[in-house]
Amino acid sequence: MTDLATIPAPPRDGATRVIRRQAVRWRGRCYTAAWMTAHIEGAVHVRPSGADAIEVNDAATGRLLGTAHAQQPAHPSTPSETPAPPALDHSAQPAKEPHMTDTNTTTAPTRPDDEETVGEPDFYLNLADARIVATEALLEASENIADTIEARAMSCIYGDAGLGKTFSVLAALKEVAADRVLLLQFRSRPTPRDIRQELFTELHLEGEPPSHPSEFDRLLKRTLTRKSYVLVCDEAQQFSRECFEFVRHLWDTGKGKNRPAVLFVGGEEAYKTLYSEPALASRIYIWQEFAPMEADEVQRTIPHFHPVWANADPELIDYVYDEGAGGTFRMWSKITYHILEGMKRRGLTEVDETIARWAIRRALPSRRKTRGRTEQDAG
Repeated sequence: MTDLATIPAPPRDGATRVIRRQAVRWRGRCYTAAWMTAHIEGAVHVRPSGADAIEVNDAATGRLLGTAHAQQPAHPSTPSETPAPPALDHSAQPAKEPHMTDTNTTTAPTRPDDEETVGEPDFYLNLADARIVATEALLEASENIADTIEARAMSCIYGDAGLGKTFSVLAALKEVAADRVLLLQFRSRPTPRDIRQELFTELHLEGEPPSHPSEFDRLLKRTLTRKSYVLVCDEAQQFSRECFEFVRHLWDTGKGKNRPAVLFVGGEEAYKTLYSEPALASRIYIWQEFAPMEADEVQRTIPHFHPVWANADPELIDYVYDEGAGGTFRMWSKITYHILEGMKRRGLTEVDETIARWAIRRALPSRRKTRGRTEQDAG
C-alpha cells in the first residue's frame, strides 16, 4: 500500500541534481531524506519501509527517489536522539515541508526493470538492514558527479581503501540509465587493449572486435557519441599512464554533449599518476579526496547506519572508533556484522562493550592493534 504525496523541489533549470535535506511529514510523524539523487517534481508515492523509514517513489515510473528516516524512532530508549547527519540545501531557501495527503492508491507503483536503472550499491558483506547515510563525503561526491555529468567532463575521486568511494559513486548514479553507465573494473593492471575489449562488451557491440587498434578505436569513438555515456573507471589505481592516456584520447575526440563523462575512482596511486602528467591533470574537472570520518561525524552517522547502533551509548561508539573501526565504513560494516552474529549466538537484544570487544578481536589482527599501541607509546 502506498500514499500519494507532493514534494516541491528547488528549481534547477530542469537539470537532475542532488536534493538535500528534504523534510516530509507523513501520518503525524516528521521524516527527513538527507539526500535524494533526483530532481523531484509533482506527485510522488510514499511507501513504509520498516518502523522508522519511508521510501519516496516517482509516481509515474515507480523509481525509488530516496529514503526518509523518522526524526524520532517509534520507541526511543533514551530522551535524546543523535541528530541526522547535517546536509546543506542546494537552494538559498530552506527546504519546505511538503503537503501530504493520506489518500491510498489502489496499486503499488511498478519498479523499473534492472536494465533501466543502476542498482543499489552493495554493503560490505551484504550487511542486512544497513542504510545509505548521507555522510559529508557522499553528499560531496553526489554533487561532484552530477556536475561532471552535466559538463561532460573528467573527474577523479580518490582515497584509501574502505572509505566508500565506489559505494558513493554507485549511490549517486542510481538514477542514471544503466545503458548509459559503462563501468570498467579490473582485478589486475589492465592494458589499453583490455579497456578496448571491456568497452566492446559494455557497449553491447555486435560481431567480432576489430583486430587492429586504430580500427577498434574508431569504432569506440563513433559508438560513444551516440548517447551521453558515463564512463566509470573503478579501481583506477590499477591504471598505468598509458591507460589513462587512452581514456583521455577517447574523451578528447568527442565534442560538447557527444563526449562521455568520465569518473576515475581509485586509491592514492590513481591521483599520483594523473597529477604527475600535466596533459592529464589539466583535464581533470573536479578532484575529490575521500578521508576517514572524524569522531564527531561517526557519532552523527553510525546510529543511522544500522539499527543495532540506533540507541547505542555514545561512549560505546567512541570505544569502537578508538579500538579499530575509526572512520572507515568498511571496518564499521565488518565489526557490525560480527556484533550481529555474536548477539544472535548469545541471545542478546542490545550491543554492549563485551560483545563489541569480542567483535573487534575477530575483525582486527591483534598484531596490528599491538603495533598501534606500541607506536603510540613510543611517540
